[in-house]
Amino acid sequence: MKKLCLLFLLSSMVICYSKAQSVKFSPANPEAGKPLSFEYESKGGKLEMISNVTCVAQTFVNRKQKVVKIDLTKEGSVYKGTFTPVDSTAIAVLVFSADGTKDDNPNGYYTLFYDKGQPTAMAYYWEAFFYNGMGSALAGVKSDKAKSLAAYEKAFAIDPSMKDKNIIAYLALQYGLDKVKGEQLINDQIKLINASSNKLKEDDMIKMASLYTVLKKKPAADSVYNLVKVNYPTGTYMYNMAANGIYSEKDAVKAEEKLNKLIKDFKLDVNKKADFEKIENFYAQVASGFGLAKNNVKFEAYANLIKNKTTLASIYNSYAWAGAEKKENVEFATQISKKSLELLEAAKSDSRPAYISSQEDYIKGLESSYASYADTYALLLAHAGKNAEALKFQEEAVNKNNFSSADMNVRYVNFLAKNGQNDKVVTYAERFIKAGQGTDQMKLDLKAAYKGAQSFDAYYAALEKEANEKEKAKWMKEMINAPAPTFALLNLKGEKVDLANLKGKVVIVDYWATWCGPCIASFPGMQKAVDKYKNDPSVVFLFINTSQREENREQVVKDFMAANPYTFNVLLDTKNKQDPNKFEVIEQYKVEGIPTKFIIDGKGNIRFKKVGFSGTADGTVKELDMMIALAKGGKEATK
Repeated sequence: MKKLCLLFLLSSMVICYSKAQSVKFSPANPEAGKPLSFEYESKGGKLEMISNVTCVAQTFVNRKQKVVKIDLTKEGSVYKGTFTPVDSTAIAVLVFSADGTKDDNPNGYYTLFYDKGQPTAMAYYWEAFFYNGMGSALAGVKSDKAKSLAAYEKAFAIDPSMKDKNIIAYLALQYGLDKVKGEQLINDQIKLINASSNKLKEDDMIKMASLYTVLKKKPAADSVYNLVKVNYPTGTYMYNMAANGIYSEKDAVKAEEKLNKLIKDFKLDVNKKADFEKIENFYAQVASGFGLAKNNVKFEAYANLIKNKTTLASIYNSYAWAGAEKKENVEFATQISKKSLELLEAAKSDSRPAYISSQEDYIKGLESSYASYADTYALLLAHAGKNAEALKFQEEAVNKNNFSSADMNVRYVNFLAKNGQNDKVVTYAERFIKAGQGTDQMKLDLKAAYKGAQSFDAYYAALEKEANEKEKAKWMKEMINAPAPTFALLNLKGEKVDLANLKGKVVIVDYWATWCGPCIASFPGMQKAVDKYKNDPSVVFLFINTSQREENREQVVKDFMAANPYTFNVLLDTKNKQDPNKFEVIEQYKVEGIPTKFIIDGKGNIRFKKVGFSGTADGTVKELDMMIALAKGGKEATK
């Protein structure tokens, strides 16, 4: 990726330049509540050759995040968009993507919002977050502690009251940049807290404990937390501990017991609005727990205590989807899936929540959810043999989301086939396969519907070739060429695996943890890929377990692998001796989030870095096929 310069403020526009792609914001000093326009030059970037570029603005209003989908118009390689950020918006981060590829410029595309000619204190506050991890999560922007610290100091200069509220994060950054200076500042702050009163307030004690934690002085932090428990048994800290206990509890019955205890201990009253809003979140958690336990009665009992229509619809859909995906509990799952759609329809008559800028955006959000939930309902109907009705709802789903979901598209073709609509099967299957969304099931459906004179194999190969050529062009833009840091780790059998000994082979390194949902979701596809290449001696898969901090970490990983049908070679990343919260190999590879995969060629160079999960098993295999072929030299990439 070509290096970007810093964000500049010019007389008429805010311009973020690179040698290629760029964004221009107008006006120069945008204000919340007023229209903001931008131009995105895609030429020279990852998205240059992709037509269906989309954009969302990740905006931050006071202390809440709000996502705004933006309609784009295209003129050559330039995309234009306009949106009106709601009042009190502090920062907007534009995220451009297409076909699963994100334009992740090193400095990102963002602008602060102004008041009376200068960025607001909250704008600088969010810029501090942007450079302290938020930008990495949203747009692949590299974290920068110095920039984050500078942004905090600008926020404090405008609004001095913000410093006390954000002192922990601020001093943690100071410590991260300069441990000697940072430790001195933290110790000074601890002395200041101790000198402030004979009896410290709960907030002050929590700050002190947090500062000891930054210094990695766990005994001192634990000692202060114990005093908090004694002096403030029904305070914020103990409430949060009890709440976290409910959220982390996997056993539904125990979660229910903990919820009842929390309500009793903290004297919460369901008849008081503020208390009920707290409890309602726990109802959703407990309902989900009983859903996982397949206890329909308890699930529905807790779900029906939830008053918020969209929350309840989401809970219903989550449980219904689990049944649809596993083809179990179908009758009950179908009932609540239907209710989820009815709730969304009913929610259209409700007033929009305050954090949504307009009624139009509110309805758009409901329509987007409806598409997803209709997809669930359609699959359940298909499981019940109601193919005509399934097709009706699947058609709603794909149209409402503009055919943007590969999974939904596969099911749409399959339901067309089940309803004997062969002409549409051919039309849509061709379209999706050319877009790189073909699957084994779609191939079978198309083969049954195909009536052409050409042999099916030749016809299908031509469709795939077109898709592969597009994919190859896209992936070639993402190729990198950097030496892979070497490592030698033990696998679960106690065998030493040394990357240096794998020269001459293409190595797929997959970083994961048992707690990482997207990692686990990607595993069926990864297993499919492992099976596909098991007889290819030039391809090796290594699954490095990392960021797993349990005391019995190795046993946790072994138990997970024993409970699942995966034939992975699992390696254990080693903990850093100076800082046991860090893991050595993942640090060397500069991984900031998992799952992350690296494709290393036979010369020991990283050729691809892939963050996240593509969404489907077939999609995962197709991505790996292309990356492996290109890492081998590209000869197989268009086959």
